Amino acid sequence: MSADTKERLIQAAAPIFADKGYRETTVAEICEAAGANIAAVNYHFGDKANLYTEVWKYLNTIALKAYPFPDDHFEIGPEEWLRRFLRSRLECIFCDTLAGLCPKLIHKEMNERTPKHNELFLTYLKPNRDRARLAVRDYIGRDIGDVQLDLLTQNFMGVHISLNAGYQKHKNDPEHMHKFAQYQNIGPLIEQVETFALGGLKEVKKSLNP
Repeated sequence: MSADTKERLIQAAAPIFADKGYRETTVAEICEAAGANIAAVNYHFGDKANLYTEVWKYLNTIALKAYPFPDDHFEIGPEEWLRRFLRSRLECIFCDTLAGLCPKLIHKEMNERTPKHNELFLTYLKPNRDRARLAVRDYIGRDIGDVQLDLLTQNFMGVHISLNAGYQKHKNDPEHMHKFAQYQNIGPLIEQVETFALGGLKEVKKSLNP
């Protein structure tokens, strides 16, 4: 069985997993969309769970290529890194290209927690949180203790996480579509979110460094 079949299966599975979630997606419908047989999934991936993991890798690569941000903040400074990270996440959430399936898939995973959840969290989600935590720490510029640092990081990350949750939940609901009309032009939205998220950190920094 060719590598082309493997790629077709991943590409076909990506929008189905993102739309329906892991548990509601069947191998049969993926194979039908890919023009492959069920034996091809077993051959290339072993089972649906491993195919799901490959879809995460595939969409994460696409999202990072489309909306990149630096691996760390050491060259550009913590404030600029936090700004670029947040902007990349927001642009990805509201895009209408293949990259937009990545935050959609993340939303599904966080709601249903598949058998691969711990592996996926450690591979794709925790590293970004850890990078943000280091940037927040260096932006604050003093030892504030792990508990307070974790809270600040959680609040910063929560801005785009909550926006993603709301957007994925309601974007296809006609009764709620009017709430998302402003996302036709996300520039002002991103600027406001940046101001809000970084402004909160600035106020904390000011209170700790009078």
